[in-house]
Amino acid sequence: MTYQSILAHTRRLLTRLARHQTGSSLIEAAFALPVLILLLMGMLGYGSWFMTAHSLQQAANDAARASVAGLTTTERRSLVDQSVLAARAAFPAPAAQAIGITTGESSGYYRVTLRYNLANAPLFAAIPVPLPGGTLERSAVVRISSQ
Repeated sequence: MTYQSILAHTRRLLTRLARHQTGSSLIEAAFALPVLILLLMGMLGYGSWFMTAHSLQQAANDAARASVAGLTTTERRSLVDQSVLAARAAFPAPAAQAIGITTGESSGYYRVTLRYNLANAPLFAAIPVPLPGGTLERSAVVRISSQ
């Protein structure tokens, strides 16, 4: 076989291969699927983050409203703890018992602050998309006296 015949044979093979469409959809899928999977993971992650943040805010609101019934600081704190304990059962993320509770009273207002570390939830650790923060913190304030 001469160099010219090898070159001609190679050209015919390349021309035939260039017209062949069999593997093109597989190659397109190989480029598109990772992007689509990353988008889906991002939507799942952010949707879960927003749901967790909303549930934490709702628990803080409920705890602050419950504290209004207390007459002393100790009684208010007890009512807040009971309210958060009830909210933990419906909390969407795991390890809801790790929700930190801080309360404070100032100038006739009572503040309830709840903190939840997202490292406690394996879903957030598995998502390859960066989330807005590692700890969610939500507060609610109610007026407890008519000064």
